[in-house]
Parts: sequence; C-alpha cells; structure tokens
Amino acid sequence: MPTLLHIDCSIRQDGSVTREITAIFAEEWRRAHPGGTYVYRDLGSSPIPHVDEAAVVAGLLAPQALTGEQRAARAVSEPLIDELRQAGTILLGVPMYNYSIPSALKAWFDRVTVKEHMIEDPAGEGLLTGKRTIVVSAQGGSYAPGTPHEHHDFHRPYLQALLEQIGLGRDVTFVHAEMTLAHSVPALAPFRPIADASREEAVKAVRALATGAPA
Repeated sequence: MPTLLHIDCSIRQDGSVTREITAIFAEEWRRAHPGGTYVYRDLGSSPIPHVDEAAVVAGLLAPQALTGEQRAARAVSEPLIDELRQAGTILLGVPMYNYSIPSALKAWFDRVTVKEHMIEDPAGEGLLTGKRTIVVSAQGGSYAPGTPHEHHDFHRPYLQALLEQIGLGRDVTFVHAEMTLAHSVPALAPFRPIADASREEAVKAVRALATGAPA
C-alpha cells in the first residue's frame, strides 16, 4: 500500500507558498492513490523538541546499549522514525529562512538521522534507499545561477546533503517557487510577473509529480 508522508514547516499558516503547493501535491496524490495511506505532520504549528545530548547519543547507539535517559530521548524520536520508514514518498514543504531551512525541520532531521539510517557513501544502499522525496521550496528572492545572491543559497545544498546522509539522496526532486515576497514588499513589485510564473510552474510540476506524469 503506497504511503505519503507530508511535512510542512512554515511558521505561516495563511499565505504560505510552500503549504499551498504541498497541499496541491497531497490532494493530487490522494486522488491518484485512493487506497493509499496519508500521514501529515505540521512542524510549523507543532514543532518537535530540538535534540539534547541524550538524544544525539541515543541516535548513534544500538537500542540495547541505551541508558534510561537515552531511551526516553529516543522515545520522542521513534514516532518520527516510524513514519519515515513506512513512507514510500516523502513530501517536504521547506521555505528558506535566513538562507537555510527552518529550525523546526532541522530538529526533525536531527531526530531521524540515527545510526540505522546513516550511510557513508551516497551511492551505497541504506535502510531508507528507494524512497522518493519531493522538496517544495519557497524563496522570497531569487538565488538562481547568475543572480547577485546565488552564493547565499545554503538551502538546497544543505537539504541535499542531509537527505544523502540518510540514504534518501538518489530520488529527490526539488520544486522551487521564487520571488515570493514580490507581492508584499514594495521594492520587489517589479518582479511580480517572475513570482507568478514561478508559482505556476511549481504548481504544474507538483501536479505531474503526484500523478506520475512527466514533470
């Protein structure tokens, strides 16, 4: 049975571009997979605790080697780990905050990056290898190649590295919506046509990805 794990992490409930676009993917996916399982986690409104020392150590040791404190820390991570393992498709809505990812998503990665998932060689096989990941990102400006702020994009490279570390780097698709602040920041008003076209392309891409059609 196909399973979709849908994770949003925008702190905005209204007006979030990533929430809007991931919702379209999820709707199309559920329509295409009426017997599938859909799991939703909203890290923006219900963030998980950031890791502490016990949680980090618990993620690196075998379960039988854990202390009581470490087992308690691992118990917070277990539901997240189980959701990830059961999913065939992972959908991440990831706005760019200060050139990188939201801290709520970083906390999630810290929880699921455990010894059993980690691989040293991106070309190697891991417990999570074979799953498909769709990353929907939104950027208030543009960090595309050739733009003045190209070198400030730590968002996609960082996500790619995190996914590769846990064996999810082989089948990753990034869908970008850029210049999302053009309709709210007067100085960016001239870029509204670019913002609108970028959003339309992102919506078109996720509809195709959700139904299996060529993107």
